[in-house]
Amino acid sequence: MSTIATTPVLNGVVATAAAANTTYTAIATGTAALDSTNTQTEWVSQEHVDTTAKDAVWNTDMATFCNATLTYTLTSESFVTINLGGTTPVRISFSPNLVWDRAYELLRVHADINLDAVGQVSLPAIMGSNQDCFYLQLYYQDNTNAWIPFSTCEWGYSITNYTEFDVTDVDCGPGHTHEDFSTKLQNYALTHPRHRFRCSISGFLLPVANGIKAIELRAKLDDVATVASVRFKEATMACVMVRN
Repeated sequence: MSTIATTPVLNGVVATAAAANTTYTAIATGTAALDSTNTQTEWVSQEHVDTTAKDAVWNTDMATFCNATLTYTLTSESFVTINLGGTTPVRISFSPNLVWDRAYELLRVHADINLDAVGQVSLPAIMGSNQDCFYLQLYYQDNTNAWIPFSTCEWGYSITNYTEFDVTDVDCGPGHTHEDFSTKLQNYALTHPRHRFRCSISGFLLPVANGIKAIELRAKLDDVATVASVRFKEATMACVMVRN
């Protein structure tokens, strides 16, 4: 609950400069981190809801990546770096190392990217639940230059949604509305792959000894015999250290 006094103006009464300045003076006096030009950074912090001085909720360890023009074609069944144009990996690097210098810190990372195009799709008569999928995964580089995946941070996306569990309603003619594993359903899936949709992944990283050098986005296909390739474009990534 605010304890800063204000001076409201009644309907039909023109506010005077003195009245307005009285209110602003009360706000400025009661909010030490606010100056007359309102240019202070990070002033909205835990200090404003707790009488005990604490570190800011967010620190300045924030970094971003963005590329909207280059593409990358994925053909691997193992996780590989999404290297846009062969020259620009979806990666944020830190120099010096990014370190966890306070208790209870977590590194919050989010990345997203567009599925720009799908290569050759060859569906089997009956397909397992993952064969038409690709996966995204976040990795970090530790102080020994080893690349390590974020724990439990992997996300899969289906190209066709045609699986052994599929119950898509497809009109296959009179008297038939749901026909899994049918040629007509298979042809429908082949001619309607999922293009131009946004894929995203988020993760939290606990403290790493001696800090980290970089974070990056990787991807893999489940089965190149089913989906030969996918093309990515328009990638963004951001990270920030979250404090208690």
